[in-house]
This record gives sequence, C-alpha cells and structure tokens, in this order.
Amino acid sequence: MHSRTLTFTPLYSQIKASILSRIAGGEWGPGSFLPSEIALAHEYGVSQGTLRKALNELTLEKRLVRFQGKGTAVAVLDADSTLFPFFMLYDADGNRVYPLSRTDSIEHDGATCKEAEALQIGQGSEVIRIHRVRVLEEKPVINEQVIIPAARFPGFDLDLDRLPNTLYEFYYQKFGVMVIKAREELSAVMPEASDHRYLHGISGKPLLEVRRKAFDVDGNVVELRCSRIDTELHHYRIELH
Repeated sequence: MHSRTLTFTPLYSQIKASILSRIAGGEWGPGSFLPSEIALAHEYGVSQGTLRKALNELTLEKRLVRFQGKGTAVAVLDADSTLFPFFMLYDADGNRVYPLSRTDSIEHDGATCKEAEALQIGQGSEVIRIHRVRVLEEKPVINEQVIIPAARFPGFDLDLDRLPNTLYEFYYQKFGVMVIKAREELSAVMPEASDHRYLHGISGKPLLEVRRKAFDVDGNVVELRCSRIDTELHHYRIELH
C-alpha cells in the first residue's frame, strides 16, 4: 500500500500529477486497470468526488480510459493519442490533419547557453539534435528541429529509419519519459536557407514559427522544438476553454 502526502492545492491536481507519475514509473502499464475509485480515494485520503475529478481530467486528456462496469485503465498509446493534445494543424475545411515525418539527421552535440538554460542542464552538456521534415499530402509543410537532453535518453537510436513518427510515444515507451504538457510561442518569420532547402515554393512568403517546450510529469523540460510551418494550405488553431 502506498502512502501519498499531498501538500499543494487544488487537491485534485496534485492527485492527477501523482497518478501520472506512477504511470510513468511503470506502476500501471498501458492497458492495466487502476485500483477502484474507493481504494484510490482511501489511499490518498480524499473524497471520491475529488479523486473522480482527477480521473476525469486524465480521461479527457486520453491518458486514461473509463470502462462501464469494469473500472479505469491506462490508455494504450498510439499515434493519434500522442499527437492529439499537442498538434493543432487543420486544413481549409477545418479538419485536423496529422503529418508524416521524414528524419533528415540525428546527432549528438553540446548545448548552447540558451539551450542549456531552457533544458535546465549545464552549458555544453550533451544534447541530441533531430532534424525532421513533416509532410502532408506528399507536400513538405514543416521544417522542424528537436533538441533533447542526452542524459534523459541514454542509448537513443541514431538510425534515421527507426525513429517513429510520434516522438512522444517513443519517449514514453522506450525511456519512460511522459510528456504531459507543452508551452508554445508563435511568431511570423521569413524563410531561411534551411526552409528554402526543405520546403517547396515558399519564396517571399512568411512562415509560422512555433517554439515549444515540452514538460514531463515532474515539470522538467524534456524537449525543445522549433517548427517552421508553411500555412498556405493549412492553419494552426488554438481553442481556449
């Protein structure tokens, strides 16, 4: 039996973070059922209503799946569930679209001062740089750079052909690193040499640059990502609730 001391408010948010941490730690694997609501509420020392609020949020985020009469299970990760919370590109008809990725390069390097500060690591610490081109309907639309701290991903495969389309799924299944939230900054930028090389027909047109920090269950930054997007046929949508 686990004993969990909750020290921050709101209470349901702390329970939510604790459950995510236990999932990431392998206590409950994909497809496995959590203890009953009564048992979990007793373990955390809260009401069932408070416990249920945490479970409901995790269900809405597709981290958990509720089965009528059976209980609550950890969601089995797949391409849609790992992309859904973090990818906001839509076509002209308002349909959400999911690109395929072509990995151009993977290399080890030292972190710059700004990268080290953002990743909360020492300057010059080893990072892994991933360059990808993301494709929709056979047209390259996103020129993307991803930077991750090498210490969090030991033995990261440098084989371009083995890197999957959905990195967040890969991070969790291979390294136990679960991305639960991201913070993005958007700006309009003019194409650079790399954009002209990898994206077709963008001469003179501004791109949408999306800079993202991805966080794990403990609030640590585990990824920096810069996506430069050709929005001629697609748009980036953010819905506020």
